[in-house]
Amino acid sequence: MFASQRLGFRIARREAWRYKGRSALSITLLGLPLLAVAIAASAYDTTDLSDEETAAQILGENEAYIEFGVPGAPIEQHSWNELWPYYDMVDWDDPGRGVTDQEILAELPVGSWIVPYTPYNQSGTSVQVETPDGLGQIFGFAYNLGDSLYEDAGLEYLEGSAPGRGEVVLSSAAAAYLELGVGDELSVEEGSGAGAHEVSGIVELPWNLNDRYAIGGMFSDESSGWLVDTPEPLTMEQAEALNALGMTVWSKSLLDTPPSGDYADTAAAVNDSELTIYGLIVIVVVMEVVLLAGPAFAISARRRTREFALMSANGATPAQIRTTVLAGGVLFGLLAAVAALVIGVGLVAAGLPWLEQLVGHRSAGLKVMPALQAALVGVAIATGLLSALAAAVSASRVNVVEALTGRAGRRKGSKKWLFGGLGVLAAGIAAGVGGVIVWNVQLLAAAIVLAQLGLVACTPALLMFAARLGKWLPLAPRMALREAGRNRGSAAPAIAAVLGVVAAGMAFSMIVTADSVRQEQSQERLLPQGDMTLSLYMNTPDPETIDWDAASAEAETLVEANLGEVRLVPVAMYSPSDGCGETSDEPGTAVDCQWQFVRPEENRCPYWETEVSDDDSMRAAVEAAREDERCDETSADAGWGSLYSVPGSTDPEVVAAYTDLEGDELDRAVAMLEAGGVLVADEHAVTDDGMLTMVRSLTVYDEEEGIVDEGTAETSELAVPAMYVERGQLGYNRLFLSPGAAEEMGMTAGLWEQNFLVRGAGEVDEAAAEALAADFSQELAGGEVYAYFSVVDYTDPFMFYFTIAVTGLCALVALGATAVSTGLIIAEQRKDMATLGAVGAAPGLRKRFAMWQTAVIALFGAGLGTVAGVFGYAVIREALNRPYRWSYPFEVMYGWELPWASFAIMLLAVPLVAAAGALLFTKATLPSERRIT
Repeated sequence: MFASQRLGFRIARREAWRYKGRSALSITLLGLPLLAVAIAASAYDTTDLSDEETAAQILGENEAYIEFGVPGAPIEQHSWNELWPYYDMVDWDDPGRGVTDQEILAELPVGSWIVPYTPYNQSGTSVQVETPDGLGQIFGFAYNLGDSLYEDAGLEYLEGSAPGRGEVVLSSAAAAYLELGVGDELSVEEGSGAGAHEVSGIVELPWNLNDRYAIGGMFSDESSGWLVDTPEPLTMEQAEALNALGMTVWSKSLLDTPPSGDYADTAAAVNDSELTIYGLIVIVVVMEVVLLAGPAFAISARRRTREFALMSANGATPAQIRTTVLAGGVLFGLLAAVAALVIGVGLVAAGLPWLEQLVGHRSAGLKVMPALQAALVGVAIATGLLSALAAAVSASRVNVVEALTGRAGRRKGSKKWLFGGLGVLAAGIAAGVGGVIVWNVQLLAAAIVLAQLGLVACTPALLMFAARLGKWLPLAPRMALREAGRNRGSAAPAIAAVLGVVAAGMAFSMIVTADSVRQEQSQERLLPQGDMTLSLYMNTPDPETIDWDAASAEAETLVEANLGEVRLVPVAMYSPSDGCGETSDEPGTAVDCQWQFVRPEENRCPYWETEVSDDDSMRAAVEAAREDERCDETSADAGWGSLYSVPGSTDPEVVAAYTDLEGDELDRAVAMLEAGGVLVADEHAVTDDGMLTMVRSLTVYDEEEGIVDEGTAETSELAVPAMYVERGQLGYNRLFLSPGAAEEMGMTAGLWEQNFLVRGAGEVDEAAAEALAADFSQELAGGEVYAYFSVVDYTDPFMFYFTIAVTGLCALVALGATAVSTGLIIAEQRKDMATLGAVGAAPGLRKRFAMWQTAVIALFGAGLGTVAGVFGYAVIREALNRPYRWSYPFEVMYGWELPWASFAIMLLAVPLVAAAGALLFTKATLPSERRIT
């Protein structure tokens, strides 16, 4: 037994060395997907930091980072391994209070030390600075870098030293952006620390490589938390004491603490869903490898028919011939895996600095994810075996006499392959439906595999039917179709190779496209796509000093300088004024007013009144909510909280822009607004008599103690006339106000900002937008106003280009598979070409014949691959949607938005480019015009 296997491997090694080109081709087809996985695995493992590595990178030698949830309001922390942990308020009615540093230190071990710190730039002070091209924005931090805790946290001086009085240090990204070095001056034009400051050093934080910031004592301190250095590890009792002060705790000593409460179940559900998705993607990749490499073995086995016949004539059994072919699959799989691992890890090592810049943080060193890479070797060997299996079975059935006499015929197609393929395809569909119903991962994976195998099994029959269409075609395409139908043993594997690549590419493209659309639908929408707006914001503490008319005229001039003649249509953005007319007699206190609209009691979703105690009751409640038309709230448009920055006007042009209304509906809406009513994007909030109930609540704040009382004054209601408009254009507030309603509610507009719709300009290209941004970085109205021009864009161009890039990569692999498979088929048909030349066929016939053969393979492969890809996405989509299916308010699900650009590339571009390549690179000289041997 072992001697037979050794013989098979020896023959396989000698065959691989003898036909180096064919061997390299098989190894390449096996190795390309494996190389992608090797690179992705190593890159992911290198850049993905464990909980311990993340803590070591951000905290360094310090023990913990603490941050207020709600100052002075006790919280219950549920996760301990995250920088921003999950927590609940212990008492939602507790308004909290001010907490001093001394109180924090009192709960820490004796000898502890804390310093202000923030692990994200958005908590820094935004300052306007001079750049080589004008003005720009960076963040400023007021850290005292003389304290060693910052260097203990990983702050590294790339150049220079700590800043003295009036000096700053810059991040490497800020230094490159501003083109400044040690000894140069940073000019802060506006904001905290305005003036010129000498740069004393260039620094780097290992967890923040790409953000632009400066550190110096002149900036205001807006840190969100504290670095904590303790003489001994923090205990759970000490962490809970900090929780009682309203602080979250992220400590090295508590990273292994398991999550608690509902968060533990949520985290487990998310992890299970992610594992399911990853498993299905791996199944798709494995199928791609098998289908991609299979043709190389099948066509190679057909070319070695005489060799197998000689082995059989000399006493080799069918099992020994199968072993010989399978040994080639194992050998090529092993070589492909080793090459993929070496090249993949080498590429990651070489590109590590670029990779770190891409993810924005330093890695913990090159890592290769050894478990997955070892599994990759096993997968490579298994896929090599699977790829060679069909070829091995075919080789073991060779007719010795026919093969040795050169008259090896082609078997007649059997209908059992068609019916068998349809049966396997039906089984795949049934497995997919069953897997979704009972949520079984094995069934979902089986669905993807069976569907693709079913399509592959049906391919020979499809080729036979397609060959009958050749009688209506010219000579070259007729010959190509009939040859594909006659020589299905070679054409079908070639089509399967293209099918596998296209299926994987289409499934992934559909996932990315659906996710992009889902993100777009989750955004708050105020204006239609492509609308242009101009906003002027207060840049001074006293709004009474601003000449808004002069500022808008100056901004209009700047817009027209770049876009031509335009009109600025004013839009009021209403917010509650201080107290809404209420005042407090107590010194040092202020009254805050908040408005929100409510539904009538009979129109409120019963979900909120349902008792939910476990997963089953929650699912039952959500299922009932899906059946109730009143439960139409989604996380994208549910108007929770108070109304702020609500648009309003009676100008038909503005109303149309914000509501998409036109004709009689627009006239009705304008009439409603002129009568003092409102427009609301919640049908169930409008009563039967056409009124909307607004509720006002008041909160009293003290400068020292924080919230004094909530609802100090009587909560009041206001009923205003309302008209329902379709959702989608009124954003988070879901409301459009009239000046009359805003006045009645005590809401004001125009004190702190002015907003305009820009009309009359054509399409704005990127260069014009950048020019406007540069102009608006200058001072307006004497420096009291900051202007911002924007083009409404809900799309994510990065995801579109990413989808095109992925599709293009798959298209290149599909083109390679088509070219290689067609080349092997043409090489196998040398005698047929010689016969054509002998009977007087023109030299150009071979070029046209090769072109149409390539087109047939590409079209069949791309078409069947698209079908398989759509089915694969349908299965993966169910896995992606599962975490969102049982949540309320409803989450936006992954839908059926199709990537038309990807369809065009796969179904049109790939066949056309493949055919053009065959026409261009195939030699016109027929074999009969030169020696065959």
